[in-house]
Amino acid sequence: MTVPKEFNVIGGLLGLGPDILLDVLSDIRLVSNAVQFLGVCQKTHQLIHHQRFIRIIEQLSFPIAIINKEPDDVEFVDIDGVQKKINKNKCYTSTISLVQVLNNGIWSLEAIFQNTYGYTVAIGIVRDSYDIPAKACYAYQPHTDHIAAFSGGFEY
Repeated sequence: MTVPKEFNVIGGLLGLGPDILLDVLSDIRLVSNAVQFLGVCQKTHQLIHHQRFIRIIEQLSFPIAIINKEPDDVEFVDIDGVQKKINKNKCYTSTISLVQVLNNGIWSLEAIFQNTYGYTVAIGIVRDSYDIPAKACYAYQPHTDHIAAFSGGFEY
């Protein structure tokens, strides 16, 4: 069993300072979990007065939506309020992008590609002023001037 004093934290979670507690809060993705964390005790509840609190809460309630130029090919499914699933119904090249511009702070994005049947898949970023046309391949001109992607597979 892990003992808090082995990690130099006196008093367990409540022995941590406000900066570390805010880091813990920033790793929470569901609003309901953040509310639970803040309501644990007076010390965690006091975090709402910290200057970083508003930025963290803005990231918690960040909605995710895609630009879907091919609604008959791409289906966007909400799994649990945080995780999303994109189903591709047809077998041709598509580039799908998020509606939001992620411009403040550090963001993370996780993706799992399943049932790709040997086709190349990629994840990347796109210039916010670029309008990706339907059936665009991220690896071809003129898209390469506006898209940076990390791909896996055998084609590119």
